[in-house]
Amino acid sequence: MASPHPPETVLGWVRDVVGGRISSIRSMGVGSTTLHAIDAGEPPRRLVVRRFHDTGRLRSDPWYVPANEAAVLELLDDTEVPAPRLLAADPYGRICDVPALLTTRVPGRPAVRPWDMAGFLTAMAQAMARVHEVPLDTALPPYAPYHDPAVQGERRPPEWSASPDLWERVFAALAQAAPETPTGFIHRDFHPGQTVWSGDRLTGIVDWTTGSHGPYGIDLARMRLNLAAEYGVEVAAQYQQIYREASGRDLRHPYWDLTDAADAILDMPLPRTQEVADRYGRFEHWVAIALSEL
Repeated sequence: MASPHPPETVLGWVRDVVGGRISSIRSMGVGSTTLHAIDAGEPPRRLVVRRFHDTGRLRSDPWYVPANEAAVLELLDDTEVPAPRLLAADPYGRICDVPALLTTRVPGRPAVRPWDMAGFLTAMAQAMARVHEVPLDTALPPYAPYHDPAVQGERRPPEWSASPDLWERVFAALAQAAPETPTGFIHRDFHPGQTVWSGDRLTGIVDWTTGSHGPYGIDLARMRLNLAAEYGVEVAAQYQQIYREASGRDLRHPYWDLTDAADAILDMPLPRTQEVADRYGRFEHWVAIALSEL
């Protein structure tokens, strides 16, 4: 269970940055990072402390770098991208107990199954288009797949798949040279779970640790992969059309769909419920379509 309060070193850091007392603290849970909602200052400001507690990942995961997320949030500061604003960073844990970021707290709640799918997709597509308009005026890491042969070895079909030949054809396609496609600033892990909503209005995109310079098609792939698995391939196709209208560009390429699908299976354990198995089935259907289009 998440601690109700961060250590005093963290709270003292927050007070120093804001210049006022802390009026409330609330745990927001523990995932890849430990999150606390804090109201501090006069009048109180809505803040989030994001602490990077996973020491193993700090040593080994190239996409778990607090300094990179701080650089991304600084890049977004003067843009229209609905993201938290960075107030302070302790990326090496020299002040706090672990590396930490202090940001504003965007209002709203995590995404839930929408009653208006078209509006839901439109809001996310418009937000993605704004992300892809951000000029890269700072050094960010280049895109690389999550699959690292030095760590995971050769690609293998997932154990839960009844179509290993499908995945062997995917891997063969990915062994070819990547296509030349438009690149720029990308979130790298943009999907509905990274969005915050107030009613039917998208108020924020969070978790920018993976922000990088790479193919726009990866952002499209990650979003569409999640939509296909949750709602079906028709919804994923609808998102692609809406994004094309919002951005004025067709930036999708099936190679990136397959690349991200091959990355996704790294974190897809054997399904334990029929609901999860059905989601995996929709995901493989989406992969088969992308492979046929390539």
